Amino acid sequence: MNLDIKSPVAILGFGIEGHSALAYLEQQGIKDITICDENEIVIPTAVEGSARFQNSFDNLSDYSTIIRSPGVHYDRQEIKEAREAGAIITSMTELALELAKDRITAITGSSGKTTTTALVGEILKAHYSNNVIIGGNDRKPVLQDAIDHPDWPIVMEVSSFQFADIETSPHISAVLNITPNHLDWHEDLADYIHAKNNLIKHQSENDWTVLNANNEDSAKLASGAPAQIFWVGEKKGDNWAMWESDQLVVNNETIIGRDQIKLKTHPDNIAFAAAIAKLHKVPNQTIANVMKEFGSVEHRLEFVKTVNDIHFYNDSSCTTPESAEVAIDQFPDGQLILLLGGSSKNADFSFLASKIKNHNIRAYLYGEEGEKIQEAIKEADGQDLIINYNQSGNFEEIVKDAFAKANPEDNIVLSPACASFDIFKNSKDRGNQFKDIVNKLN
Repeated sequence: MNLDIKSPVAILGFGIEGHSALAYLEQQGIKDITICDENEIVIPTAVEGSARFQNSFDNLSDYSTIIRSPGVHYDRQEIKEAREAGAIITSMTELALELAKDRITAITGSSGKTTTTALVGEILKAHYSNNVIIGGNDRKPVLQDAIDHPDWPIVMEVSSFQFADIETSPHISAVLNITPNHLDWHEDLADYIHAKNNLIKHQSENDWTVLNANNEDSAKLASGAPAQIFWVGEKKGDNWAMWESDQLVVNNETIIGRDQIKLKTHPDNIAFAAAIAKLHKVPNQTIANVMKEFGSVEHRLEFVKTVNDIHFYNDSSCTTPESAEVAIDQFPDGQLILLLGGSSKNADFSFLASKIKNHNIRAYLYGEEGEKIQEAIKEADGQDLIINYNQSGNFEEIVKDAFAKANPEDNIVLSPACASFDIFKNSKDRGNQFKDIVNKLN
């Protein structure tokens, strides 16, 4: 099945989605393609000659179709002018929704979406005999797989960037939580919430919205939701999932005890995974079996190595203060060193700083946001818990210095609470560099 895409086509941004868009267009036989990126473009040998490249977003009104990558703001003036000139503005996410919305489960949230998507994916793979498509966000876009496998269910991790201007919503939409995030990209918190709301706004009464009753801004979305609501955290409505005395219960059926679950994550993420699984009619025993075995997600509280009785964990996908707070809950008080810092998302670190103080967590700070985190910890009266604020920009030096300052049985956790773009290409690059450095320690 092909989607109607009119030439000429411009692809805005040449990251993961841009590469995927180019491959899709070429497979459809579309040849009049221009890739636009304001950053320096490294052109892979495999695509040389297959498209034109320009280091700007000039003359977008000359194109019939524009495919926007998530990092390119939907409200840019060049895009507005192209839309007014009659161009179709779309994305790989929107194209996938147009093709397959009725079999898409989309998971979003300010924190926890990577882990929840991975856990849901494993449960559904067990249920559907591996015939499941999993993608979105930092993963591979799902469009081509949706075309190749027209009957397979699709699980997508999605960000506010991807849904800010979408006019189609998935069959199942889950909003784990909403806290101030990506305020370097969104105009304000209201704009950020608007993007999350787009995930459910265009649903029908036959669709499902999964919301967190214990998160104010997630719960508020219910007031305008056209779909059926599945609640997480409270017994609300006809469908709910929550923890009762350390037992995960869904619609009065006990699924599993907390002590049987291997994964280190926020309990809400486990409950969301169970709720989504039940919407897919997965048997309770299948859900429990996967939760007993599923251990970790790469870059999410991923155990790396123990060196001289000091344990290292890679939590590089932690890009919000709230995610770093979740990390604190997974380790004994007084035995945790957090590596905190990175580039700004205009986050508020005050609650994280208070938790660092209250749980006797030591903080090793670095990067652009290190100073802001340092001030927040000082204001929480936690000055003595700051091991160092290393401004060298040398990540190997940072990791080795934290190691030198650790005590036996300490856990050193890269849980930055910030974006990665001051030193690294992205959060995966940050996590991979951390693992490489740790694996060379002795």
